[in-house]
Amino acid sequence: MATSNKAQNYGVISNPGLSPYQDDIGTSSFTFGGKPPIDYIQFLLGDELFTLFGDLMLNEAFESAFKTISEIIEDSVILENLGNANKYLLTAHADYGAQGFSYEKRILKVLRENTSLEDSVNNEQYYYVCRRVTQHLSNSYNPHSIYYENDPFDPTYYIDVDGGIKIRPKNTSSEPTGKVYYMSFPKFGVGKDVDTNITHDLGDTSGWNNFSLINGDSEQEIFHGLPVQAREAVYLIMAINLCFGFLSNHVQDDEDNELVSLLNAQIEYLSKKSEVEIKRISEQYGAAK
Repeated sequence: MATSNKAQNYGVISNPGLSPYQDDIGTSSFTFGGKPPIDYIQFLLGDELFTLFGDLMLNEAFESAFKTISEIIEDSVILENLGNANKYLLTAHADYGAQGFSYEKRILKVLRENTSLEDSVNNEQYYYVCRRVTQHLSNSYNPHSIYYENDPFDPTYYIDVDGGIKIRPKNTSSEPTGKVYYMSFPKFGVGKDVDTNITHDLGDTSGWNNFSLINGDSEQEIFHGLPVQAREAVYLIMAINLCFGFLSNHVQDDEDNELVSLLNAQIEYLSKKSEVEIKRISEQYGAAK
């Protein structure tokens, strides 16, 4: 049988073959909390497969699963579920993929603050939602074009070549103040000490630098931005990612047929359950709702 380094620093391990949660997986009353996430992955995979995976594979499988499920969910839902995590940057020129904001993120909403001169009522300043313009060098920024956009009450934004967010119209000749709402994706080993603008604090300082170290009380730290109802789908996709990853990286054609059969059977089982969850999440939180 092919082997792999066993994960280190596991949380409390649940009884073999038993769900670590009160309700059976797949029921509408399934609830989270109280048990380490690693327990749930052991439950999904079973003891024999669970021992195949080390921290690196566990970390990468969760990070990928989080992205997969988050892509289904609307920006407004993500923003609502960020809670107290970092969710906006107040700036006149926001770094997007540039040096000041190093890790991949999802832009959820951009606001432009109008000036007192732009508001005709009581000189009050407000923030207005920006529309994204993908072709920022188009006629919408040409003052001689009929397509020119210069309305402070219907502002726009675009990503410039340096990875910054530009908001228009300008305040006369200067960049306007804006609020950029975002969610960065979870990355184990990266904490606030590395990048203060990240959403999930999973570095050495926080003590959550591996998926296997997350305890039941701190489960929310890896799920900022996602509604609780989406967590089961993330775990299911994570378990599928682990099975596929092991098949791709460790099992050759002439190796243990029994292990290959077991992995494929588990993938089929988990895939059916994840399809149901993804459909439910898409209907409840996606654009089609």
